[in-house]
Amino acid sequence: MLTLIEQRHGVGMRAGHLPSWVEVRLDRVLDGLELTAGGDLQSAVEQLAQEPARLTDLAEILRVGETCFYRDPPSWDALREVALPRWAGRERIRAVSAGCSTGEEAWTLAMLLDEACRRRTPNGEWRVVGQERSEAALVTAREGLYPAAGARHLPGSLRARYLTEEGDAVRVVATLGERVTFVHRDVMQGLPPGRYELVVCKNVLIYFGAEAGRRAVDLLLRSLADDGVLLVARSEVPRLRAMGHRGEEIAGGVTVFRGTAAER
Repeated sequence: MLTLIEQRHGVGMRAGHLPSWVEVRLDRVLDGLELTAGGDLQSAVEQLAQEPARLTDLAEILRVGETCFYRDPPSWDALREVALPRWAGRERIRAVSAGCSTGEEAWTLAMLLDEACRRRTPNGEWRVVGQERSEAALVTAREGLYPAAGARHLPGSLRARYLTEEGDAVRVVATLGERVTFVHRDVMQGLPPGRYELVVCKNVLIYFGAEAGRRAVDLLLRSLADDGVLLVARSEVPRLRAMGHRGEEIAGGVTVFRGTAAER
């Protein structure tokens, strides 16, 4: 099953090295399959091979992970204090959250951009695109309503300005939503047309096999503006270095990558 998914969708996971949450999701998929006579695993594999739509659904289930606002605070602190102030004086800033899942990462990015521009260029033009292959996840992202626990890592000043309380939930303020767009698109298709100062793609590449991961990284780097940067999760940095990309450490343990002229 995992081999089929990698061949058709680039999701590179290996039996024997699966996180427990992946095993749980695979078990649920198997339970939901109407197995042919014999009812064994081979029957399930053959059924998936003959039903591309169901295989696509399985790949989607495996690649939609859990997230929250300001996940991995050190990386967001580095963007907030080091990277974004460099661009805040510009008239135009474009950013993408690639593989944004239910949207918390894209909204966090929008909060930081709005905050930086308020300080330097109040009338500056900035936009954030949240890109995700799961339509179900995008429904939540566009709604902008989340359990309050998902904002536990968000600095108090950001929470007070950009979230409103609704019982046990929080909602992103409408003014922020005016500059954030969510699109249905797979990372393997590249980003929406344009050049971006910042591309955030965290905890997405971990799902890809070697070839699919190389292709995805190349597409992301090609979409960067001349001085744009790509931020990935810290666990994904060694993989990009192994591909030959040189990283720049902007803060302790936080590394970004730039595209070469040839890649653009």
